[in-house]
Amino acid sequence: MPQSKKVSKDPLFEFLIVGALVVGSVFAFATNSASTEIDIPISKPVVTPTPEPVLPSYAVPTGKTTTLVTGLRAPWELVFLPDGQALIDERDSGTISQIDKDFKVRKVAFTSTTPPCVKFCEGGTLGMTYAADRPGGKLSLFVFLTTLNDNRILKYDLDSDVAGNWSLANKRVLIKGIDRSALSTTHNGGRLAIGPDGKLWVSMGDAGLRGTTSQNWNRLAGSVLRMNLDGSVPSDNPKPGNYAWAKGLRDTQGMAWDNYGNMWTTEFGQDTWDELNLMQKGKNYGWPIAEGLYKFVDAPATPSNTDNKGNGTATPPAPKSDTNGWTSVRELMNDSRYTAPVLTWHPIDAACSGIAFVRGSLISACLRGGKLWVTPVIGDKKLGEPQAFFTGNFGRIRKATLAPDGSVWIITSNKDGRGGWSKGGENPKDDRVIRVEMKDVTY
Repeated sequence: MPQSKKVSKDPLFEFLIVGALVVGSVFAFATNSASTEIDIPISKPVVTPTPEPVLPSYAVPTGKTTTLVTGLRAPWELVFLPDGQALIDERDSGTISQIDKDFKVRKVAFTSTTPPCVKFCEGGTLGMTYAADRPGGKLSLFVFLTTLNDNRILKYDLDSDVAGNWSLANKRVLIKGIDRSALSTTHNGGRLAIGPDGKLWVSMGDAGLRGTTSQNWNRLAGSVLRMNLDGSVPSDNPKPGNYAWAKGLRDTQGMAWDNYGNMWTTEFGQDTWDELNLMQKGKNYGWPIAEGLYKFVDAPATPSNTDNKGNGTATPPAPKSDTNGWTSVRELMNDSRYTAPVLTWHPIDAACSGIAFVRGSLISACLRGGKLWVTPVIGDKKLGEPQAFFTGNFGRIRKATLAPDGSVWIITSNKDGRGGWSKGGENPKDDRVIRVEMKDVTY
């Protein structure tokens, strides 16, 4: 068998061969590249579009209204429940009713069957609010009530069944012994609200007792009160063991907080000025030393504000048609002990009761003025120019409440003994719940 010939390997020869192959490949690639264009992506700077400026806005009525409920008598408070239904009460009868989603009214309970006075009441079943302070997030309803002897705050268990029917149970007295006037139950205040701090806030009047209560930190009347939901005094109130948050008030019936956390209140003055106040801790708002921006000057007794013995009472005289009868316009109040209002109106244009904050607006519901005053909140503790809506259209307006759909529901108060409508005769459908459509406008 022939033997194979052994071939010796030369390392230098192999190196030269491999090197030639590599060089040839590079040369071939370079030649091919020269004849072919290759697109190489070039990074370009990304231009971020300038965002459109967000213009500040506030809510105003569109002018379109719908009457939802009729046949009420002096309703005082309306609150929306978590399921979108509402509770409404009537001042004199003590009735609390449910307004369902079809706007049918169903009586839920009576706070009292005894009116607190026979003629010309300003007291009765007044403010309501609720909080989820029971085990499992169940609700409690708080109600402000005037009795024959005092003003007090009731607390109920508030529950609903599977059909959406709400009911009250386990009635108890949270606070009692709050001052009320002996003769006509005037100036009770009566609004309740749960503030952003989770506390129960109560607006009070002076109970017709003027400086005896309003300038006395040891009396609850003439104050805005702040308390825990179990009725105890918060540890950070202005004075230890004292419910009063602020003093010097004549009759406060409206409380609302804006988006800056500021608290605003509506105030009934005497004869010359009604007020919108920025309510602050420990402040004194001047009544009866001040009315509006001026030193208070009492009107002389007339047949319209005296009793049958000729003695002056807390009842104000008949509305003035011009400035001739206004008294507190003579001397500005320049005393640092007293906090001035932010806005003032004459009572014939205002007498505002409930107030609501709605998307940048403070909406004050006015009785004698028969209108909604809409005031833009244009900054922290800053207000724009008030605008009046619906003057005289519905008569006396007691309260404005923000509804879940963004509209506002107002309640009229033409059956409260103060003379019906601001203009024209009494409407046979009174009192009513009216839905007001809202829109947002920029400024």
